Amino acid sequence: MTVRHRITVEELESAWNSRLCPALRKRVETSDLTYEVLTPEERDAYLIEVVEELMKPNVVKAGPHRQADWEMGWGENLAILQSGTPAEAIMPRYHGKRSLVRWRQEVVRPVEPLFDYRIHTILVDWAIDTFLKDVGSLFEFGCGPAYHLLRARQFNPSAKLVGLDWATASQKIIGEIVTRGIETNIQGFNFDFFKPDDSIKIPSNSGIYTVAALEQVGANFEPFLQFLLEKRPTICMHLEPIDELMTPGHLIDRLSVMYSRKRNYLNGFLTHLRKLEEEGRITIHKEQRTYSGSFFLEGHSLVVWSPR
Repeated sequence: MTVRHRITVEELESAWNSRLCPALRKRVETSDLTYEVLTPEERDAYLIEVVEELMKPNVVKAGPHRQADWEMGWGENLAILQSGTPAEAIMPRYHGKRSLVRWRQEVVRPVEPLFDYRIHTILVDWAIDTFLKDVGSLFEFGCGPAYHLLRARQFNPSAKLVGLDWATASQKIIGEIVTRGIETNIQGFNFDFFKPDDSIKIPSNSGIYTVAALEQVGANFEPFLQFLLEKRPTICMHLEPIDELMTPGHLIDRLSVMYSRKRNYLNGFLTHLRKLEEEGRITIHKEQRTYSGSFFLEGHSLVVWSPR
């Protein structure tokens, strides 16, 4: 017998240890966040598939060499937007690709194909509403098709929105958004995590954030971190794979960490931030799991900090 469970407002608030604002509570209540619990046989089949993936000698690793791939990916989003599709319908095409996702240290089967997109955007919007709703300028580094920035407007009505990405297609998407009058108080810049552009100005009372973007730098996060320490935004928020927050003795968590290492995703970032806090250079406001993830990875743990 198939066991189904629907994620409620109360469950999300418990998982994230926070209250949702009325708008997000309504989104949760009107979204189909129902999933099926896997049978033991289905869970075994999942585990075997992950182990086989980890045993492959060659996988695509994150790094500077993948810039062309992201240019092509966001170029597809640009073409969809230019075809007349509403900007709010633009999303990365990796959403909904897999039939299984991670939730609260287990693997589940969503009933609605875009379950991962629904819960992902609720998560991002909750984090923006919680930590970035009062800043005067809001910078998203690695913004892709700018879909998070567009939704951020409802939680911060007056902020200057700035989207930065190393793919030029991203800036063209933002240009289309401005040209169509979808959002006019927004600007796009080309930005490479590996070679930060020091000419970019971050005004006082600015917030910056990344969502599954800094993951692409592996252990080479120092250039971007130094950029932030020099520019001194008011607050920095990241929703990224953070190995330090996983439970080493938990099988599903351990597989997430192993996959992250296999793909050369973000590594050692929180450990370095903790060291900077010990040195008195930054203040860490929050570090916590959000318990949501994709087939292979719990990739959206939350870290919030500020330069001192």
